[in-house]
Amino acid sequence: MRWSILVLVAMLCFDVWYRAHTFAPTVVEATGVNLWPATVGPSEPLDCDEAIYAHMGRRLLAGDVMYRDLTENKPPLGYWLYATPIALFGYNELAVRLFPIPYVLGTIALLWWIGLKLSGPSAGCAAAGLYAMLSTDPYLYGNGSNLEHQMNFFSVASLALFLSGWTREKLWPTALAGVCVGAATLVKQVAVLPLIVYGAALVVRPSKSRTKALAALSVGFGTTLALAAVVLIAQGAGVSAYDDIFRFGRAMATDTLPEPGAPSAWVRWLTGNADPTGKLPWPFGTTNYLVWWAGGTWPLWLAAAPCAAHLAFGPNGSAERKLAAAWTAAAGVQVVLPGLYWAHYYLLPTPGIAVAVAVTLADCVAGVRARFRLADLAGVVVVIAAILGTAFLQVRDYLLCPPQELTIRYKGGSQWVFLRMLGLELARSAKLWEHPTLYVWGWQSPLHFYGKLDGASRHLFVDNLLRDQAERDHPLIKPRVEEILRDLRDRPPALIFAGYPPFPALRAFLFENYLPTNLPGTVFEKSLPSTSIQAQNGMGLWVEKSKYRAFEHALAAQSGSSTN
Repeated sequence: MRWSILVLVAMLCFDVWYRAHTFAPTVVEATGVNLWPATVGPSEPLDCDEAIYAHMGRRLLAGDVMYRDLTENKPPLGYWLYATPIALFGYNELAVRLFPIPYVLGTIALLWWIGLKLSGPSAGCAAAGLYAMLSTDPYLYGNGSNLEHQMNFFSVASLALFLSGWTREKLWPTALAGVCVGAATLVKQVAVLPLIVYGAALVVRPSKSRTKALAALSVGFGTTLALAAVVLIAQGAGVSAYDDIFRFGRAMATDTLPEPGAPSAWVRWLTGNADPTGKLPWPFGTTNYLVWWAGGTWPLWLAAAPCAAHLAFGPNGSAERKLAAAWTAAAGVQVVLPGLYWAHYYLLPTPGIAVAVAVTLADCVAGVRARFRLADLAGVVVVIAAILGTAFLQVRDYLLCPPQELTIRYKGGSQWVFLRMLGLELARSAKLWEHPTLYVWGWQSPLHFYGKLDGASRHLFVDNLLRDQAERDHPLIKPRVEEILRDLRDRPPALIFAGYPPFPALRAFLFENYLPTNLPGTVFEKSLPSTSIQAQNGMGLWVEKSKYRAFEHALAAQSGSSTN
């Protein structure tokens, strides 16, 4: 037992070093110490989710209220938590990169305990090591600061507490399991599914305390959600929170139009999304726009199905193992339920995969030692091959890949690199205004983060539902479009970036009050649409007319000096 604790500590230290590869250049610049093999170029820039979460965290610290002043379709806890690193370390990239580390470390420790409980110290150590690798996979955006890390921490904590209460038949661990499911649900709605697993397990278990256990689970869950609701109501955001979380969140799953050439729902869970032209990523097609979500861990995902079956139905099966297998299946359903299939959703089953593979390996090794059977030997060979294959892919595609290249290769190309560059230039050039604001009709939220520019509307992010339904008479979207236009007219922003073709009313507003810029002679000339193209479709960067000439001169001068 003592040796496994030492292994856990080593795994936790390894994970901090391993995840830090993403921002290693920042560490090297600050300390002069280089502990990573491919610290070439700058750190990886933030993507649209990371940037908007950080921006909202800063706005919350400044006194804004979720849903009243900042609209989103997810529950509030993830945004409340995102304010923590900004408060501690400032509004910068490093703060965002450090944010998920405590949650990932906590998840690793919990999985170590679960593996220990289900199959012994070897399984616990293997589960910890596997999750350290899986949770950092850049193909799943795991090396970033996605909300799935917080969801996994709370959800795995709920499983550990429920298993503890199940074994000891104590009520307080079961109540705390409900609290943790509630916390995960307050990050994203789909995280409620383990509650169904726990409730069904308590119903079918023959026990005199069944009713009390169900009550404890429900009270823990309900109290957590009720506390969050009380906070929002006290802040004057109750009605808007209901509209955003329940009405708009449900419409995101039901009313979002399919992308052009999107795969059938029957296979999309496996292939992932297609690019805008309908091409699928390797190994299903050829495109430079997307990568296959399982491209970095497919050997372990291939082994996950038989390992999960072994966990649930193997000869050493127990009620605790069946619970862990059912919890893993629920995590898989969470990926499919929204119908959007973004790569980072696939982080949710990785804790269960780590446990299932670790327990299967430990069982097969024990079987080989006790009674040499070919089935156990085959299991050892297959599982070790899957682990080694995944480790090879992760070393090649993550650890030996320069940090900025991670986003270019796996996360949609160089768009995030470009947005960081443009955002930093906007931060300098926007000093022409006393209190400049920015409105983004699109997903280019890094402009808010790097440009240090507040939004001109509480609608900070244009998801696919808002984009697709902006010109339609949708009961939820029409009022939002009207509110956006009202905000822009009442408080015209200094800058507007149209990442999507603007809807007619927004296009008319742009042509009336703004001028497009393609920044001739700067590093952005080839990246932004030309002024002639902008005049046709309205996309690109638009500048308030009164400051247009001064802004172009300032930005061109800044860009020119940065390239010399």
